[in-house]
Amino acid sequence: MGRPPKPNEIKRATGNPGQRKLPELATVQILPMAHEIPEPPADLQTEGRDLWNKAWGMAITWLSPQSDLQSIIHACRAADDVAVARARYRATTDPADARALVAVSKTFTDALSSLGFDPTSRSRLGVAEVKKQSVLDELITRRQSKQK
Repeated sequence: MGRPPKPNEIKRATGNPGQRKLPELATVQILPMAHEIPEPPADLQTEGRDLWNKAWGMAITWLSPQSDLQSIIHACRAADDVAVARARYRATTDPADARALVAVSKTFTDALSSLGFDPTSRSRLGVAEVKKQSVLDELITRRQSKQK
């Protein structure tokens, strides 16, 4: 485990203090962004459909319907699988069902991380950074909202 890796962009901006070799800057290919929530696959259950709508609703700026569609479908099916595994474990309390629930939950968490749905993976993607708002920032925000 340990600390999350520092993004290469930050290393470059600070002059690469560790002096480790950084990968060459690659040419970034811009993928088309979705302009609306795509139609979900017909086999998704309630949890999968909920995740489908949340994923496209929250991450529409960085998810591409061309390159990320299969990954999102995989995550949504994993959400359905977690619900089934949880219901089965609660009904039986069998240790084998608990192990299945843990395995499916790990798959689901990994799928979400690959799409940028946790702070570390979002920072790796360079999409967002969670930052605590200082008292001064709060005052500025309040003042701006009063002026509008």
